[in-house]
Parts: sequence; structure tokens; C-alpha cells
Amino acid sequence: MDFRLGFIAPYAELADLAVKVCRDLNLGLEICVGDLEQGVKIARDMVADGVELIISRGGTAKDIAEQLQVPVVEVEVSGFDLVRAIAQAKERGQRIGVIGFENVIYGTRTIADVFSVYIKELIIRSENDVPKAIQQAVADRIDVVVGDVVSVRRAKEMGLGAILVTSGKEAISSSIFKALEIAAVRRQERIRAERFKNILNYSHEGILATDQEGTIVVVNPAGEKILGADATQLLGQKVNEVLPFLQLDEELARQQTNLGKISRLGGELVVQNIVPVKTDRGFAGLITTFQRAEYFEDIESNVRRKAHLQGHVAQYRFSDIVTCSPLMQQVIERAKRYAAVDSTVLIHGETGTGKELLAQSIHNASLRKNKPFVAINCAAMPESLLESELFGYEEGAFTGARKGGKKGYFELAHGGTLFLDEIGEVPLRLQAHLLRVLQEKVIMRLGGAKVIPTDVRIIAATHRDLKQAVDEGAFRRDLYYRLNVLRLDLPPLRERREDIPLLVAHLVEKLSRNMEMAPVRFSEDAMHALQSYYWEGNIRELENIVERLIILKSGKMVNLQDVYEMLPALHRSSQERPGPGPTISIELGDLREMEKQIIVEALRHVGQDRQKASELLGISYTTLWRRLKDVNGFNLKGELSE
Repeated sequence: MDFRLGFIAPYAELADLAVKVCRDLNLGLEICVGDLEQGVKIARDMVADGVELIISRGGTAKDIAEQLQVPVVEVEVSGFDLVRAIAQAKERGQRIGVIGFENVIYGTRTIADVFSVYIKELIIRSENDVPKAIQQAVADRIDVVVGDVVSVRRAKEMGLGAILVTSGKEAISSSIFKALEIAAVRRQERIRAERFKNILNYSHEGILATDQEGTIVVVNPAGEKILGADATQLLGQKVNEVLPFLQLDEELARQQTNLGKISRLGGELVVQNIVPVKTDRGFAGLITTFQRAEYFEDIESNVRRKAHLQGHVAQYRFSDIVTCSPLMQQVIERAKRYAAVDSTVLIHGETGTGKELLAQSIHNASLRKNKPFVAINCAAMPESLLESELFGYEEGAFTGARKGGKKGYFELAHGGTLFLDEIGEVPLRLQAHLLRVLQEKVIMRLGGAKVIPTDVRIIAATHRDLKQAVDEGAFRRDLYYRLNVLRLDLPPLRERREDIPLLVAHLVEKLSRNMEMAPVRFSEDAMHALQSYYWEGNIRELENIVERLIILKSGKMVNLQDVYEMLPALHRSSQERPGPGPTISIELGDLREMEKQIIVEALRHVGQDRQKASELLGISYTTLWRRLKDVNGFNLKGELSE
């Protein structure tokens, strides 16, 4: 037993019996003898020393309960105890008076016939009634009195015979078991109360509770801080009078849960969660938790900032892709379909075409959009480092391994998407390891002995022809087919030249804002020159050129000569351009039909190369594309359909 219980006996015999009962039950109680005032003094000392509950009897138990803030369990007087006392009293006389509280002695007259005696019930309501009861006994010519310690003492003082009602082992053991149950319940209640207190005191949210009438009964320190008022000013007040902005009058009437309610405290927004308290007896009040809206904004900002610093968030969406190219729009539509499923995606495209932008867009359009997006460039690190970065390692796996080990990118991306850029550069040995992870969906850290399940969607990207790499033995065939489930081919910039004006405008706006410089404008011939360039580095190369032009020509017009200075190869090709092109014969007729004949002949002459055809005809690539769409009878390749 780990409870500290005290037993205060009004008379010595009761204490002796309690000792025997405790010995039989193998229990350790602190047992003392003390009646009335002396018993209260002993109980006070026990409580000060850490005793949790007092067991006593009669008036002593009653006085302790009234004067001390401690639970008291009374040793109850049983019917057996009264019968035993009356049997002893019969030996002293035939007229017996039983003094006690009504709930203790009620019904004792019914046993008078059993003992062939006269029994008078003398009911008292407090110890102060004892003298009057004794006087009544004398008036009624009672021979002997049966009662508790006080009654017996007073009767003897007035010359009456008296028998003490003693408690038996049954009553003592019953009171001890009852005390143990109460002590256990009280300890659980203290634990719950301490828990509740800690929740109130250390919660970052304000917590306020009312009764069913709307009177404030609880407010925690965070609530005081947010509300700008002390609990002493709020407790006992009507919530709608002192805190009208919380608008709890409606909630008190509705008695329903209301989560995410927005209120205004001065110039600040406050978010509330309101819950009714209901018991089996009905509505008992409200509990509302509240916090400034900026608190949640700060938390979200910190989480996002931390995630961004770790590089585990996809920033781009399909709406961020700048294009008017039919080829590119077809790719985007297909990518949107791929986003709806969890299959592996392989993106093929030249360097600088925007493979990661497309991968992030797929992730943000998928069901995994709220999970991590982890990207790794497989060509940017040696094989040994790449393996540990992908799969992680345990402590001591190699010299210099971090204490406690490290999670790999597969673990970091759990539940989300892992983007493997330049997958074609992964060494053959590591390809086998990667294939196993894709097939089994489990990883094992370097130096580890246990497998770790992973739930990751793979999006891979490469500029290499993986099929050719497979044929050459540089890439595993089984891994290729595992990756090439859904394929996207990003066209190079030279095949979507109509996007160049849009891309240039977008880059000028973004870069000039980031560098805090005045934007530039492009002349028509400068834009045509940009559209006619080969763009081996694709959009990344275009961005570099635009950034240089903004720095050099901030706030000015970019002309053809400026572009030539940025792209000397373009200038040389324009100087080497041959003179007048070949002559073609056309039949006179409808102007639209004649234009169609000219475009067809030009395309045939240059082998269907639209860029060369636009140069031959002296028009921009964009103009040629528009004419191809306007003229009936052409397919997307600019070839005449039958």
C-alpha cells in the first residue's frame, strides 16, 4: 500500500483492535488514541506530516471532518455492535436507553422483545444534545445507557450506568477498505487535476470556460495575455459583458461545436474553437480555445521556411509554365494526366528545357502535393556519396559518418515524390540497388541491418537517349523499363520558337524585379534574331542572355546589334547567309492559293525545315507558323496533306 492513512480511535480498545486488523490484513496505518478535541489535534499533525485520509469514529470523526480539509472515513456502528452492547446492558438493568444519531440507533426498539427488556431510543443531532438526552433518560427512570464515548462519560458523571458501543473487526476492516478506495480515487483525481492545470498553464492557446449561464469559470495564463486582462477581472463575470468580441451569446444559445470561428480583438483577428460541455443532465457550459491569427501564420511561415531550406517543397505548378506552343501544350496535357496516378515518370529533354519545373508541376497536381518533394542531381556527386545520399547510413558505417546516422533521400521523400535528375549518369552498380528499391519498395541504409519501407513516387529525368545507353550496355535494361512507364519528351527551345517572345517578356519582368533594375524592351528585328538562334542551352541559355541585356541596357531598347554582341555566332551566320534564294514557279490565281504554293515550294526546297523556310521567305519563324495554321491543307509539320 503506498497510501498514507491515519486511524484515530476515541478509546484505547478500538486502537488495539485496529492494530490487530491491520496485522491480519498486512497493512500499515498510523494509529493513535484521541477523543474529540484531542483527536482533532492529532489529525492536524498527521495531515501536516503527509497523511492523505483519516479514519475515526463517532463525534471525533465528525469534528475532524468539520475542522480539517481532509477526507474522513467513519467506523460505522453496525447492528451487531448494538446487539452486543444491549446484551451487556441487560445484566445491569431492564430499562435501557440507547443514545445516538438517528441513522445509527433507529430500529433498536424492535429487538427489545428478544432480550425481554425495555429500550428507549434517545436520538441526538449533535454532541451538544447529549446532556439533554441523559436528563431525559434519568426522567424516564432508565437503569443503564448504551452509547458512544461522550454519552457514556456524561452518563457516568450523572450517576447512570453506561455501556460503550464498541466496534468489531468487521466494522474496522470495512472502514479501512473504504478508505483505500477513496484514497485511490483522490489520487487519480489529483493526477487529472494536475494534468488539467498543466494544460491550462502551459498551452500557447487561450482557454476560457463558462457555465451554462455564460459566467466565466476558467481562464488560463495564455488567455489572460491574449485578452489583456487578469483572471481576477474575468472570473465570475458574464462573458458577453466583459468579452463581447468573442460573441459567445450565439454559441450559448446554439450549444453546438463551432471550429475556426474568426473574431476581431481590436485590430487583430482571433481564431476560436468553441465546444459545448454536455453531461447526462444536459448543457453545462462552453469551452473556447483562441489564438491570434498571426500566430498560425507565423507557424506556417516557419514550417514552410524550414522545408524550403531543406529543399523538400515543390515551388512550381503547371500554371507557371510559359508557353503558347502546341507541342508544349500537348506535353502539359499529358503530364496532367500522369499527375493523377502514382506510376513512375521518365522525362526526356535537353539541358535547360525545364525538366524539374515539369516534375514539380506533376507533384503539385498529384495526391502527394502536401508531402515532400525531394530532388537530387545524380550527375553532381561521386558514386559513393550518391549511394549514401539516396539510401542514408547508420552511425559508424564509414569513417566520418555522422553520429546517429543520417536519413537518405528515399526516407526524406516518404509519402511524397523523389525527383532523380540526370538518372542516366547513375553508375551500373548503383543502378542494381536502385532497381531493387523500386521493385521491393524498401531500403537498407549503408551499414544497416534492417529494411525500411518507403512510399515514394519516382520522377526521373535525363538528357541522354537511355534506349541507346541500354543497347551500349551503359544502362540496365530492367531499370530502363521500370522507369519508362510514363514518358514525357520536352521539346527544345528551337522547336517552340513561338514561345520565345513570351519567355523573354516573362524573364524581363522577373529578372528586372529581382535585380531592382528598369526593364528593357526589344525591337522587332532583335526579337526575330532571338527567334532565329539555335539555343543549344535552351531556356537556361535564353535566361542568361536576357539577364546580361538587362544589366547592360537597363531601361532602354534592345536592338539587333545588342543581340549580335551577345550572340556572335548568330551574327556570323547572318553575314554568311547566301544571296537571293532559288526561283520558283507558281500559277496565277487566288492570292491565298498563291501563298500556299509559295510556302509549299519553300518547305520542299529546304527539306521541310521550317526555320530555313522562314529565312528563305524573309519572314519570322512565328509568322511562318501562323501562316501554316491559317492556310488550309497543312498538317502540323508544315507538309501538304492529301
